[in-house]
Amino acid sequence: MQDTETNYTQSNYMGDQYPVQNYEKENKKKGLGIAAVILGSISVLCCSCMGMGIIPGLIGLIFSIICLVKGSGSGKTLGIVGVVLSGIGVLLNLYMLVWFVMSIRWENVNADVFNQLENIDPNDEEAIRQWVQQFFKMDISGY
Repeated sequence: MQDTETNYTQSNYMGDQYPVQNYEKENKKKGLGIAAVILGSISVLCCSCMGMGIIPGLIGLIFSIICLVKGSGSGKTLGIVGVVLSGIGVLLNLYMLVWFVMSIRWENVNADVFNQLENIDPNDEEAIRQWVQQFFKMDISGY
């Protein structure tokens, strides 16, 4: 009689209370959400790299949207966090890239100016600084 109680108790715990397939699907979306948060964080941290953080930000946005559409529970929450971080990262990177492009004097970027570099002594820091300064609208003498 004790065997039947044990079997009854085991079958009670092994029933369809916890469907394995739904748990695995949620974990897959949770993994995408974690990847989206990490990529969004990398994108925000790389905003001073002149646009290099745009790529992880865009991939993070794609992963986040997948989590929002197909995820549930914590996967959806991670998707929201990923969208926010990735969006901020992409916007910051675009701003930095536009700022860098706008700070260049494009009229001085030509072959003649680059040929002048051959006449500059590599040990003369001031001459090198003046040559580089002609490409930027801001003063770079303090750098």
